[in-house]
Amino acid sequence: MKKIGIEVEYPVKVRIRGEAKDNLSKVFEALNEIGLKKGKVPVVFDETQYLKYSTLGLRPFFAHIYDYMKGITLILTGSEVGLLHDFLGLDDPKSELYGRYYYTVELKPFNEDKSKEFLRRGFKEVIVEVKESVIGEAVKELDGIVGWLVYFGKLYLERKEGAIEEVKEIGSNLVKEELKELEIRSPFYLLILKAIASLGKAKWKNIMDYVTATTGRKVNNATLYRELNTLMNMGL
Repeated sequence: MKKIGIEVEYPVKVRIRGEAKDNLSKVFEALNEIGLKKGKVPVVFDETQYLKYSTLGLRPFFAHIYDYMKGITLILTGSEVGLLHDFLGLDDPKSELYGRYYYTVELKPFNEDKSKEFLRRGFKEVIVEVKESVIGEAVKELDGIVGWLVYFGKLYLERKEGAIEEVKEIGSNLVKEELKELEIRSPFYLLILKAIASLGKAKWKNIMDYVTATTGRKVNNATLYRELNTLMNMGL
C-alpha cells in the first residue's frame, strides 16, 4: 500500500496520494502483484450499477483486469440486479465484458422458516437470547428480505423495544424516496405500481386500462413494456 501511496490509520482514516490518486491502474497492478505472490485478492465493488454514470470507462477496465490480472478476483454487487446486468453487458456482443466467464449469486428473500432461523443464528452468534414471539413478529412484519432482517437484528441489540417499528419506518421512507425519483422520470411508473398493488395478479390489459383511465390518455404497448421492464430491473 505504501508503494502505491495509500496510508491507513486507526481509527479508520485513509490517505491517498501520488500515483494512487491519479492512476487507478497502478493501484490494481500493485494488488495483482500481491495476489500472484500470496493468493488471489478479492476486490469488491458495491452497488456496481451506479458505475454506469462514471466517466472513467470502467467496463473496459474490468475486462482488462479479467484478462491480464490473474491475481485479482472481481466481485460486483448490486441491489438492482437487472440494471447491474445491463451495465455490465455480459450477454451483449458489443460489451467489453461479453464472453467472459462469471458466476452469479442471487440473494432472494427467505421463506418464513429460513427467516426465523437466520435471526436465531444471528442472535446466537452475539450471545443474546430473544423470545420466539419477538422473532416471529419480526419475520411477519419484515417478510424475508434479508437486509431488513439484518437491520432489525442490529437495532434490537441497541434498543430492543420498538426495533421492528423503527425498521418499518426507515424502510417506508426509503421506498418513498425511490418512488419520488421514479415519478420525476416518468408519470407512468407509480400508476403501474398502483395498478399491480390494487389488483394483485394484474394482467397486461388491467394495467393498461388503469393507466389510461387515470391519465385520460391512451398508453401504447411499447411504453408500457419499457416501463414494466425498468421496474423489474430495479427490483420493484
